[in-house]
Amino acid sequence: MPKLSSRKALDLSGLLLDSMPPILRAIRETMRNTKDSQLTVPQFRVLGYVSLQSCTNKQLADWQGVSLPAMSRMVDCLVRRELLIRTADTVDRRQVNLQLSKRGKEEFERLRLHVQTALAERLAALSKADRATVAAGLTALKETL
Repeated sequence: MPKLSSRKALDLSGLLLDSMPPILRAIRETMRNTKDSQLTVPQFRVLGYVSLQSCTNKQLADWQGVSLPAMSRMVDCLVRRELLIRTADTVDRRQVNLQLSKRGKEEFERLRLHVQTALAERLAALSKADRATVAAGLTALKETL
């Protein structure tokens, strides 16, 4: 793995850190302005993570950077709202896996499309060349991180 000692690499990592708050703010504003959704951004993120793979409360807590009890409360809420389903692990019955319910999948996909559409409207203000640059940069970033 290459060392990040160059000034350009440090500047780029600073730009990345500085870019995250406005990106998250745009997502949060879009979700708050969605009248028919009662999901918080952290709940939306949990549904997004679970949409990619079955996981446990502990995996979600580690990924989200919260305590296990805090994640358990959030998961309990999402299970009560029938957005997540708990299933016993086939190998270790003490382990509980989480999956999206049909309703959870539909709600996540609906909200994701809504957020994507709102972000697309903002990105449309960029020139075609800038959009291509952003796309290439985000693709490289996703692959690197």
